Amino acid sequence: MDTSPTDPDLPLVRALQAGDDDALNELMRKYEGQLFRFIHHFCGDLENARDLLQETFVRLYFQIHRFKPRAKFVTWLYTIATNLCRDHARSKRYRQAHVTDSMDATGTHIQLAAVALDPAAAADSRERLAALEDAIAQLPHDLKSALLLFAIEQHSQHECAEILGISVKAVETRVYRARKILEKILLR
Repeated sequence: MDTSPTDPDLPLVRALQAGDDDALNELMRKYEGQLFRFIHHFCGDLENARDLLQETFVRLYFQIHRFKPRAKFVTWLYTIATNLCRDHARSKRYRQAHVTDSMDATGTHIQLAAVALDPAAAADSRERLAALEDAIAQLPHDLKSALLLFAIEQHSQHECAEILGISVKAVETRVYRARKILEKILLR
């Protein structure tokens, strides 16, 4: 764990712990974009991503007294979001299993800039992106979490380990396994 007092968010966290709601607004402005992208990649639905982002900040507000500067604040915040995403995925799976016989995979939307010189190339790029999104949606949640945090959100393996509550080696293994599964799915 990072015991360094150089966490740039620590002054805002301390202000929020002291009851300064402006500190919450500043933290929300700072992290809402990247956190929304992560949540959206995980759950694949804009409306659910907005709800989960809002719930993440609600939990931040009501649990800020629990934050201890043993780890960076951003790591703690992503841990809240990751846990909410997992809970949402579990409850969605439960509802689908009890409401319908269909177990359609949720789509994971990765927004990548596609630079294409002609419409055929753009269409091919969209098809490949759709195939990748479908393949990521099929991953088990533990592998998907590690892959999204590391490869898409570009957190270090150490940060991913802290967020997911696992070892750095486990992050490395999960990302490797996720990539191998994606490779198999995409080569079919």
